[in-house]
Amino acid sequence: MNGFPVSLDRLKKKNSGTLVLNIILIFIILILLAEILFVSRYSRVYVVGDSMLPTLTGAVSEQQPGGDFLFADKYAKAQCGDIIVITAEDENGNSRTIIKRLIATQGQSVELRQGQLYIDGELVEESYVLAANNSPELPINTFGPVTVPEGCIFVLGDNRDVSSDSRGKYGMIDESEVIGVIAQWSLDLKDLITGWHTFFEYTLPSLF
Repeated sequence: MNGFPVSLDRLKKKNSGTLVLNIILIFIILILLAEILFVSRYSRVYVVGDSMLPTLTGAVSEQQPGGDFLFADKYAKAQCGDIIVITAEDENGNSRTIIKRLIATQGQSVELRQGQLYIDGELVEESYVLAANNSPELPINTFGPVTVPEGCIFVLGDNRDVSSDSRGKYGMIDESEVIGVIAQWSLDLKDLITGWHTFFEYTLPSLF
């Protein structure tokens, strides 16, 4: 009889240990499921080049640090003003992944007058474009008017002086070439996301 309470106490401890292990296992499974759902919806984007300054900072190349890391929502429907990721062909037929701002959709008229954007004849205020990056005297900043064809979109970089976009190199973009829309939460947390990924992408490998 003296051994029974001891055995019962051991049983309680065993059950408590099993409960803790089950909780940990469930927690791990939930994390894995969340990761799967996240990856299925969002694509990670690394910004290269200066075409989206000052909104986004780009690296010199994909192999070097200095660019922003963001996430593109593959299921979001792009609206005018959104920053989008595109797989587009240039004038030489080369396919590239680019990041630009959606300016106009099918049927809309687009015109640039010395850097000022007009959609369907109405002036559009663009707070994301700096005057220093939008020189009125440059020929590239006077364009159109053109009407966006059916099934296409018109895109521009925020750094108008240097951006290769729908004004020339890439022309009108087919809607099917849009990979995703940069998520607003990703823009809001850009510095945190970039710092985290830069550390693991570029800092850690150099330690080994």
